[in-house]
Amino acid sequence: MTDLKDALAAALVDLAAPLFRFAAHAPKRGTKTAAALDRHGLAIYPRHYYHPFITERDLILSPDEARSLPGVDLDADRQLAFIESLAGRSELAAFPETAEEAARLGAPFHIGSGSFGHGDSDLLYAIVRTHRPRLAIEIGSGDSTRVLKAAIDRTAQETPGYGCRHVCVEPYEQPWLEGFGVEVIRERVERLDPSFFAGMAAGDILFIDSSHIIRPDGDVVFEFLELLPRLPVGAFVHIHDIYTPYHYPREWMLDRGLLWNEQYLLEAFLSLNRDFEVVAALKWLSSVRNDGLAALLPGFAMRPTATPGSFWIRRV
Repeated sequence: MTDLKDALAAALVDLAAPLFRFAAHAPKRGTKTAAALDRHGLAIYPRHYYHPFITERDLILSPDEARSLPGVDLDADRQLAFIESLAGRSELAAFPETAEEAARLGAPFHIGSGSFGHGDSDLLYAIVRTHRPRLAIEIGSGDSTRVLKAAIDRTAQETPGYGCRHVCVEPYEQPWLEGFGVEVIRERVERLDPSFFAGMAAGDILFIDSSHIIRPDGDVVFEFLELLPRLPVGAFVHIHDIYTPYHYPREWMLDRGLLWNEQYLLEAFLSLNRDFEVVAALKWLSSVRNDGLAALLPGFAMRPTATPGSFWIRRV
């Protein structure tokens, strides 16, 4: 936003503040005010401790400061040992880093993707190459889909009889999926019967990259309370955009106003939970064991200042 637009917007807000205050306290349904706001895709709420909006003064810790989380067992040595055990890590060095290189070479993906790049792509690829899932279900699709399919395809080429059912539950985006050779379900995950996920076995992958928001009857609540407890021993779960044990980035919370809260449910889920282990918390590892992570993941080594957002757990 330019300074001029910002100044004009601020003046309009001051003028319209009484109307905004009325709308904020008005009933959220069944009124003409609510209908008008809905038509414009808007919602106006008061700043109150009952609502999740925050300002910088609400934060006790800096987003760059790790929280203690005494109930969550991270164990950096165990995580690095898990990553070191994975096959196929060196194959990532052959993939291009940029989208331009990928287009020129006809590569299935590039390591430098802003949404699923350095570190994230390495680990997903290596887990598939090592554990050879027979079922991989993505809730939310994108660049991760390209990485996952590339790993599945290479494993199938090298392993007679191997196959993996690759399912993408994607209600909103990625129109290219239908022509990508994957099974596509254009439905919100919370509207699927949990039995749809019953076929998962050890080594299979549930990949979660959904709304990141806890809301009644929402996707995140469904995933953590309905799906994860039903997973079999040995199944892997990926949750994306997780900064645990840090807060979400300052820019997301304070500048962009993102009210994501998924990782706090994840932390509560893992606290004193002996049925799931953390196998890779990439943001944390990139902060506390950067050199060790770069030595194991060649894609991350290309840009060790990157901020991967993958958080992997496994049922034990």
